[in-house]
Amino acid sequence: MPEKRQKDTSTFLGTAPVGGLLFKLALPAVAAQLINMLYNIVDRIYIGHIPEVGALALTGVGVCLPIIMIISAFAALVSMGGAPRASIFMGKGDDSEAEHILGHCFTL
Repeated sequence: MPEKRQKDTSTFLGTAPVGGLLFKLALPAVAAQLINMLYNIVDRIYIGHIPEVGALALTGVGVCLPIIMIISAFAALVSMGGAPRASIFMGKGDDSEAEHILGHCFTL
């Protein structure tokens, strides 16, 4: 019985149309954001129903959420910028500079 040959998909990021790639790669990110938003809404519903301290707890969540978002955004900035930069230097064979970059990202 002849073997089925699998289609080579290792270079699809360089050859596929940008519109299709954008949809294919952005869909999971959008779904994750929607799930996170729904989780936040349900969490606030439960917090709001805590007897005696629900309103105060909701205030605390409302104050802390923007701070957490800023910290998360900064962490994403460092990780999404540092990892590709380190990969570039690793591709050039400069492992010491790549370690230097990753060390700074870890420290930040």
